[in-house]
Amino acid sequence: MRSSPIPHLITRPHANCPEPSRLDARLFRRNRGQAMKSPNFQSVVSQFFEYESTVVVRWPLPFIIIPPLLTVSIVTLTVTNFHLNVTNDTLQVFLPDDMQSLRDLKELLHLFPPRDAQRDTYSIFGSKFVYTVIEDERPEENILSTDGIHRMARLHKFVMGLETIQGDSVSSNCLKNRDDEACTMHPIAFALEDDTPEFAIQFLLRYPSLKFGDFAIDNALVFGGVKVEPKSIDRDGNSPIRSSKAVRLTYILETGESTERWIDLFLHAIPRYKEANSTILWSSSKSLAKEMERNGELLIPWMPWTSLVLVVFCMFACSSFHAVKSQPFIGFFAMFNATMATIASTSLLIYLQYPFLPLVFIMPFLVVSIGTDNMFLMLKSWRMTKKGSCEEQRYIDALTESAASLFLTSLTDGLSFAIGSISDFHAVRVFCTYCAMAILFMFLFQVTFFNAVMSLCCRREVDERHPVFCCIDAAPSKETKILKQQKSHDMASRVANLLFRALNPWPSRLVVLLIFLIYLFTSIHFALGLPLGLDLKLLAPDDSYVSKELEAQERLFADYGGFCFALVRAENISLRDPIVRRDLMELYRDLGGSDYSSPAEFWLEPFEKQFHGRKFSTSDFSDQLHTFLAKEPQLKFRNDIRFTMAGEIEAMKMMFRVRKLGKDNDAPRAEYMRSVMAASRFSGFVYDTSFLLVDQQMTTVYNVIIDVVSAILTMLCICVLMVPRPVSAVCIAFAILSVNIGVIGALAATNTRLDIISMITIVMSVGFSVDYVTHTTFHFVIQRENRLEKCLHVMTEPILQSALSTAIGVSLLSFVHSYIVRTFVNTVFFVVGLGILHGLIFLPVLLDTIVPISEYMVAYERHQENERDQDVYGFL
Repeated sequence: MRSSPIPHLITRPHANCPEPSRLDARLFRRNRGQAMKSPNFQSVVSQFFEYESTVVVRWPLPFIIIPPLLTVSIVTLTVTNFHLNVTNDTLQVFLPDDMQSLRDLKELLHLFPPRDAQRDTYSIFGSKFVYTVIEDERPEENILSTDGIHRMARLHKFVMGLETIQGDSVSSNCLKNRDDEACTMHPIAFALEDDTPEFAIQFLLRYPSLKFGDFAIDNALVFGGVKVEPKSIDRDGNSPIRSSKAVRLTYILETGESTERWIDLFLHAIPRYKEANSTILWSSSKSLAKEMERNGELLIPWMPWTSLVLVVFCMFACSSFHAVKSQPFIGFFAMFNATMATIASTSLLIYLQYPFLPLVFIMPFLVVSIGTDNMFLMLKSWRMTKKGSCEEQRYIDALTESAASLFLTSLTDGLSFAIGSISDFHAVRVFCTYCAMAILFMFLFQVTFFNAVMSLCCRREVDERHPVFCCIDAAPSKETKILKQQKSHDMASRVANLLFRALNPWPSRLVVLLIFLIYLFTSIHFALGLPLGLDLKLLAPDDSYVSKELEAQERLFADYGGFCFALVRAENISLRDPIVRRDLMELYRDLGGSDYSSPAEFWLEPFEKQFHGRKFSTSDFSDQLHTFLAKEPQLKFRNDIRFTMAGEIEAMKMMFRVRKLGKDNDAPRAEYMRSVMAASRFSGFVYDTSFLLVDQQMTTVYNVIIDVVSAILTMLCICVLMVPRPVSAVCIAFAILSVNIGVIGALAATNTRLDIISMITIVMSVGFSVDYVTHTTFHFVIQRENRLEKCLHVMTEPILQSALSTAIGVSLLSFVHSYIVRTFVNTVFFVVGLGILHGLIFLPVLLDTIVPISEYMVAYERHQENERDQDVYGFL
């Protein structure tokens, strides 16, 4: 038995190796000569990492100790000064920083600060509210029956009766216009508090509104699934309600901590409320934000299981029938290294108070998968080096080769996320920054910590120690016939041989070409039909009450939506002129004269009815206008006119009712109303909350194109540096573009929308696709003969292993019922599948067909004593 191997593994060079000073001198001379023979980027990178690997191999202990200590230090700093910078503006994080509708909203808020929560509904980011929807499930589908009204009354009294421990309730937190007034609620809520609500409600049943002289009650947002008496329409277009399938009760609240506590109580209590023959739906001002956070919470339970599965897979994949050559610890520490990098990078960004989103919880699954891919590259490099007289140089050679490969992989993946980190979208920027930082940490830890661990594992193999109990000598291996067959004809070699025999004949290449053309045509066909725009229902988990409520809103309340607004700047117009007022009224009627909007309120309409086109002097107009606004029911118009300090009208506001609610009608509404405003002689704009999503849709398309093109061009620059050959570079570009077209087409085929979630995954797929095609191309052009066969023999095993580990890393997430998570999982699977097809079939055939034999590249030759010309397939 040998003595304990630990000191030997860490400090003692191999007996046949030259002294360090002599070795350094020889390395320097040979590196200098090699640099003159192969002055390319790949050689420069390899030379740098040869020196770095030399230091790691000789002194592994500092590199094993420092990265974990650094991680612990960062985590300690973060925990002692923990502050999670989470934004509460749920919708804004999915919007670009600057677009037309956002600029319009800011101007609208500046000129007309919200004062009436029921009318000034453009202040969507600050208002507090809850509402319930009760839908009748009986065959007659009429919640306005006597029994249905009593069910409504019980639901209303339940909500009004909710009270926190601190005494917070609707009554104490509801919005009031004055301190002595009752809560700002629809009259139907007060009617439901009556002892006989069925009688009180009968006086309110007109649709879409109820008018008493100059007093109007808006019923459009209260009654859903309405059937009216068409023969009883009054002159204002309102009809008696014959039946209503659902009723929505809204409670508008003041802003404050007590309101937040009461909303939390409401969201906790309302799911347990049941009514016979009724479906109860609900939502609040904070519901979408809380449900989006639940996407991240759904991922947390899967993290330990995914880690366990990946650890078992990696340890099994690194093992062998030959006990000495088994390297289970390499698989374990690959997972440990990726986990450590994820924790360190996330903790650092949180310590720097960089914004955090629940979307970031997906990042560890991606980073861990990338880390395991890199581990297979490193292990492949070690197993393909030949035994020589200097085992220390063998460690350096293997780590040098793998470090250069990791540099390319990490550079392409990191740059693809870095491009996303400068996106106009807050959510994209945050997610990609966390991913880019994690990849940076993982690369630094891999070329230090993991290289040091791997060098010790390799020393253990050379000294023929047990793969688990390193202090014990392994039993002598019995080279049975089965073991010899397994060594010379493993699964990867059989697959490589099979691929070569299948792809080498010319008829097979024609079949591959035909399959590729079918694939490309199908992908483009689906990609052109990719649905556009963000659907709010998809931001919450599949079983979310928010998604159900939004779906019911489109189904039951689609005829009438909320208000949209037109702002007219009045600096250069004179409202004293009746012609100007007439033109404004025509604009008002035109804007509300489509199927997508109808007139709601404009102060000039009752003003003109009172004065009948009268021409005013300056002082007379001012006096009449202020008198007009000082009386009921015109008091509500006071926030529809903006006056300057001199008393002149600076701007005015028109209100319209949204019709045909739903994402399919948002873009036509925006196009029509904006075109009408642009065609008028007035300066101004039209704003509706849905315009944010319309503009976001167009901005998303533009950003996806810009980001993908930028990412592809950046990746090509890196690839051309690594493979500086023109035809090969064109093949790489074509393959990257083909993979991403296929990913977009596959996403469209699975009903994924082009929104910022898919935008992140598409940018991510650019970096991932480079790993497959660049390595294949590099190992093709460094061969002088039998290029296709040698390339497939080198690339088949690592591509299949990395693809399998990546798929395993995210496979468990397919059980998470969330559109956001499902989009990431689908993208990873599509990239993996298409990467295998391109890396092992399409691209090798293309390269072998069009790349001339003269397009050859000398790979970086590792420096070994007496073995400089050995024929070893390097693995980049």
